[in-house]
Amino acid sequence: MHEIVLEEVAYALASALDLVGIDDVQHGQRVALMAADCARHGGWSAARCQELMFGGLLHDCGVSTTLQHHRLVAELDWEGSQAHAERGAELLSRVPLLAHLAPLVRYHHTHWPQLQQAGLPEAQALATNLIYLVDRADVLRAKHFYQEGQEGILRRLTQHSGSFFCPELMALFCQVAASDAFWFQLEPWVLEDKFQPWLQQGRRQAVSFASLKSLGQMFADVVDAKSPYTASHSRGVAALSLWLGERLALSARELEILELAGLLHDLGKLRVEDGILAKPGPLSELEWRYMRQHSFDSAQVLKRVSGFGEIATLAAMHHETLDGLGYPYRLKGAAIPLAARIIAVADIFQALVQDRPYRAAMPAGDALAQLQHRVQQQKLDRRVVACLAQDLPLAVEIASQPAAG
Repeated sequence: MHEIVLEEVAYALASALDLVGIDDVQHGQRVALMAADCARHGGWSAARCQELMFGGLLHDCGVSTTLQHHRLVAELDWEGSQAHAERGAELLSRVPLLAHLAPLVRYHHTHWPQLQQAGLPEAQALATNLIYLVDRADVLRAKHFYQEGQEGILRRLTQHSGSFFCPELMALFCQVAASDAFWFQLEPWVLEDKFQPWLQQGRRQAVSFASLKSLGQMFADVVDAKSPYTASHSRGVAALSLWLGERLALSARELEILELAGLLHDLGKLRVEDGILAKPGPLSELEWRYMRQHSFDSAQVLKRVSGFGEIATLAAMHHETLDGLGYPYRLKGAAIPLAARIIAVADIFQALVQDRPYRAAMPAGDALAQLQHRVQQQKLDRRVVACLAQDLPLAVEIASQPAAG
């Protein structure tokens, strides 16, 4: 069994999702805070307010690309806005610890008249519509608050009372959002402080490794959806790392940490623009600089979860090389633990045998030759590569994990 604080996990996932916005961050935190504030003002129970905190943080978990994010923040409503809500609900439904949030996410862009026909319990219908309302309020806040103030934002929103939003919720929001302080608390330096009491009240709970792995797979699927060329990459890296770790006699606990780190190693890629990941040719120096930050960003997200320190460390190290010329820390030799060396080999091999925008998937023999060349350059661990070479067809099969549905 493992112990986690679920509030920390949700906050970390929201932080990862924020990276998709690149410069527009903390959207999930603002939505969660506004929704819970309105619910408390409206006399909703503590349990319903808690559910809104989780639902607000994770409402955009179906968004992986910068193009999707641009649509979310550029337009109040658009055809196709349901796609990311449906994807988010699907992802959450696979995670036992978070599956109860799926309806809130599934319907958080559904207009109120249609939502009333969806067959949800009244409490869920109101909660998801409240998330929709404050989500759109945050989009308008970014564009109009300092030009029009809260009055202008409320005027724009109330035009959709009864069509987009429940009239009673609209009236509640107008009452709560009338004060300047409601909007000033959404500034980044204030928002962090507002969340600390909520995070600190979170209780440790024992969960099975299977439950923890389902969380890791959800994170991985969000990242891998960033590009069609990386579909199933993280799952493949995790599976291949686990196989190599077993052959190299790691302990049961080390194997669990290794598999989770494999699933989570590329979280930071959410911050990389879609065009960089999909570029069919060499990256420019500026583009490469953005790309090199992803392993560092992965670690910063994972450090937000108590007990994920080892996982964060391994995620940060998967591009370090034994000659000390890797990134982000330029670690050398013995400073790079075996588990990080395993993930480094699995990461490169999985990418080589998978299609990329700049080349087709390599035959297994050619991919192995690439790894062996990097061993000669003192970049990859000789023993790990030799272990993979012992059963090359099986290594390819394991690395080629099917994408989640």
